[in-house]
Amino acid sequence: MKHRIHRLAAATTLALAGLLGSAAAQAGSVVVDVAGAQSVNLLGEAGNTVWFIDIGAHAVLKALDWSVTLEAFAPSSLSEMQLSFGSASGLELFTFAPGEADFGSGSGSYSGSLDLAGLGIAAGADGKLRIEFSEGYKDLALGVAEGQWVGGQLTFDVSAVPEPASAALMLLGGLGLGLAAARRNRRG
Repeated sequence: MKHRIHRLAAATTLALAGLLGSAAAQAGSVVVDVAGAQSVNLLGEAGNTVWFIDIGAHAVLKALDWSVTLEAFAPSSLSEMQLSFGSASGLELFTFAPGEADFGSGSGSYSGSLDLAGLGIAAGADGKLRIEFSEGYKDLALGVAEGQWVGGQLTFDVSAVPEPASAALMLLGGLGLGLAAARRNRRG
């Protein structure tokens, strides 16, 4: 009897690991073309370009790679053009400036990457990632664009997280597979 219980537990564990492994395999990259986005006002103010990208419910951002070309309109500088992203609520945003060390106006191209693992930046239940293009400092009148994201892309490395209902179904499925294996062993 003791061996049957251990075999049942082992079968259930293996089945559940396989199911959860297949859910994790859904992770991938989300590429966003930034051409045409404008930095108009300070973060959170009307007029900025704001996009909502579907990355999956509760998906977690692991990394960001970027290769972008920006144009800052004088007297604004390339260092002031920033990008913020996080859940659709807009309450937990991560902000960075691709041209942070470039204090001139005009055009500039920038590329790089950020490790986001461990920061807990994730989409909410709606699966939406909010991206806002804004200014770190407002040089011109309100509502007047200070910069244009001329081209390029952002590539987010996303880790899928199963929804609680899906995880519960996987657990029940794993338990069912374990019970079926135990019945087979009892017959044989």
